[in-house]
Amino acid sequence: MAERQGGDDLTVSVAAFLDRALPPERHRAILAAGGWDEGLHAELTALGWAELTAAAVDGGLGVSLAQLGGLVGLIGERLVPGPLVEQLVLPALLPGALAGARLPALADPGVTVHWAAELGGLHLRGRTLAGTVELVRFGAQADVIVLAADTGPGEPAVVVLPAEDPALRIQELISADPGARYARVAVAERQVAPGEVVATGPAAVELLARVRAWLRILTACELAGIARRVLADSVAYAGQREQFGRPVGSFQALKHILATMAQLSLSLDALCEAATADAAEQDVAALELTGLTVKACAAQSARQVCEDGLQVHGGIGFTTECDLHWFLRRALALRSWYGDERELAGLIGARRLRVETT
Repeated sequence: MAERQGGDDLTVSVAAFLDRALPPERHRAILAAGGWDEGLHAELTALGWAELTAAAVDGGLGVSLAQLGGLVGLIGERLVPGPLVEQLVLPALLPGALAGARLPALADPGVTVHWAAELGGLHLRGRTLAGTVELVRFGAQADVIVLAADTGPGEPAVVVLPAEDPALRIQELISADPGARYARVAVAERQVAPGEVVATGPAAVELLARVRAWLRILTACELAGIARRVLADSVAYAGQREQFGRPVGSFQALKHILATMAQLSLSLDALCEAATADAAEQDVAALELTGLTVKACAAQSARQVCEDGLQVHGGIGFTTECDLHWFLRRALALRSWYGDERELAGLIGARRLRVETT
């Protein structure tokens, strides 16, 4: 109960900050500019976002990731752009490696299975690191890049390099995601020093499993916040918009749509709360399954809520004049990040079969 209260206090504080710092005009301008604003990031850094989950020895507050589901849900609900989830997960799970970093980015070929060939990969042969990852969130804005490489079949390594390293080639890409910028990160035959390798072998397998699981869990929380906001805006619109002399929300067809949206949103909220509570005590295998499950549910539910919200808003919902399109675009981007419901269903099934046959 004490942990949950701590998370609630953080959420209230950040909500008050967003009320002051992100008025609608500034918010829309940042979204239209591609999800990055140096001033907003500086304000969040000054607020202490980068230190939230970092260990005390790294100058952080050491807040548990399990406490932050509600906070990340608020980020989704307010559609706050920025590398906020990575800034929470990476310092928490790589203590010491990111000391002093303000904006770490993760170059991880594991963001997808279905598109793995298109995404590329990194290879560490001996001490030589090379390769390309085609999609890295905020790679061009980061000061530190965490790179997931392979040293052989099923043998990963995790390397940390400064973003200004001359061996890195970072090219920003055009994206339809209003909440994030993406980049291509290429490494040209970089000789890696032992101190730059965070983990190899089984330690790297477990580290990457935990990083990916928490990114899935907190991305699901962000999607839950998006669904919650779209539901609230749709209910408000249906109560205000009139047709044939009465609010359209009084029509049976729209009541059914709104009821389905509420069912999906409330169920996703409950699942995210349970997942974050359980994850704190889980071993790596259970944590992986939790991350896969909650992200699969969020990918499907948030997309459906957003698409139903378009129907409730009618013709205006399909226009750029309506803020709903920002939430839909963000939900679609997050839906595929670390797997949509179809991709994750296969991974969940494979793990369940492995458990049940051993």
